[in-house]
Amino acid sequence: MKRPREAALKTPSDEALSHYRARRNFALTPEPAGGNEAGNDVGTQALYVVQKHWASHLHYDFRIELGGVMKSWAVPKGPSLDPKDKRMAVQVEDHPIAYASFEGAIPPRQYGAGKVIVWDRGLWRPLGDAGQGLRDGNLKFELQGHKLHGKWVLVRMKGKGEKQVPWLLIKEKDSFARASADYRIVDDLPDSVHGLADSATVPSKVRTSAASDAPAPTPQAAPSAALPARLAPALATLLAAPPRAPQAWRYEIKFDGYRLLARIDAAGIKLLTRNGHGWTERLAPLHTALASMRLPPGWYDGEIVVPNEAGVPDFGALQRAFETERIESIVYYLFDLPFFDGRDLRAMPLEVRRETLRETLKRASGTAHSEAVRFSESFDAGAESVLASACKLGLEGVIGKRFGSGYQSGRTSDWIKLKCGQRQEFVIGGYTDPQGSRVGFGALLLGIYGSHKQLDFAGHVGTGFS
Repeated sequence: MKRPREAALKTPSDEALSHYRARRNFALTPEPAGGNEAGNDVGTQALYVVQKHWASHLHYDFRIELGGVMKSWAVPKGPSLDPKDKRMAVQVEDHPIAYASFEGAIPPRQYGAGKVIVWDRGLWRPLGDAGQGLRDGNLKFELQGHKLHGKWVLVRMKGKGEKQVPWLLIKEKDSFARASADYRIVDDLPDSVHGLADSATVPSKVRTSAASDAPAPTPQAAPSAALPARLAPALATLLAAPPRAPQAWRYEIKFDGYRLLARIDAAGIKLLTRNGHGWTERLAPLHTALASMRLPPGWYDGEIVVPNEAGVPDFGALQRAFETERIESIVYYLFDLPFFDGRDLRAMPLEVRRETLRETLKRASGTAHSEAVRFSESFDAGAESVLASACKLGLEGVIGKRFGSGYQSGRTSDWIKLKCGQRQEFVIGGYTDPQGSRVGFGALLLGIYGSHKQLDFAGHVGTGFS
């Protein structure tokens, strides 16, 4: 028998959510009751969401994950990228963290009846002590989302005895600020970010630098930052079909190789895999090539491949290169630059990071080893034509990246992958005896490592061998 949501286990967030739960009948509303919420350290990045809510009046609910709940404010006009706009933000009851994914219709005669969509979603980072900022009524923070980026502040107003405390949500002056006379983000990007196939288009004001009255942001506008010792790479989400907003995406080749990050500073060059394993000694020729290029300090993100005779990346050839220790043929394609020359570029638009990377590699192109390190070009054509060309050439597929997006560690919907075919690597655990006229073996026994790192039987294959 399925346990009702009201019977969720008691957690430290139960007291904070008591007001939220008292207002709702979870037998009627599809909203989550919460429970088993994981508290978040106020000094780290955490989740934020902006939900567009057609209740008695259209408004936007701004929520940040803090202390095991979503601290929430109702913003009647929605956020503005113009620092001159001070948007009223009325603090409302804490919501469960599960609410950050909620989209749907709250039934009539229920509290907050009306349609809800996830208008924006991403990570937030307090600029200072978040708890102290809330208590003082001056909470400064940075957003990395699909639509909202850069620095913001919530300022508490002097109330007049209201039950719900009034605040102001204000955009700080930075490279992501836009004058409201030129661009209104709630009007230009009205849709949900949950369904990638229904993603909104990129606003005309930021589609190209030529289309904007404001100067395009430069790397110098990014905040100064020490080079972190570790960096988890951005990862792509697999889609079955391209998104419907072609102008919102740029596409690159999906390389059939190994993800590799290069950390370069005055102490030297470190080559690290996607999981942070050191491959510097294993890739000595590539290390030599990068050293000869004298690249500025930073984190460089890319993929290593071995091209076949036709110039197409060949995963089997890459594996054989490691097995035979003939790794001179490895080529390193770079496609992103999250940290560069003393600045944190992760919140900068995709096109700014890539253009900085392109120009940096161009300046180093005269070195003897520069052919081993190349820039991953992007294509302006639509996803269908780019993917069709990639498949025709025998490539694995393409990677799409949302125009204007920041660099966010982990798997997000700002990076997507479209494949020509599906592939799964298996472990060969054994074989069966031959039957009939077959000699040698009958079939290979295959396995996959499961979530508990044990080898699970996946089936057998007895065809396709020469």
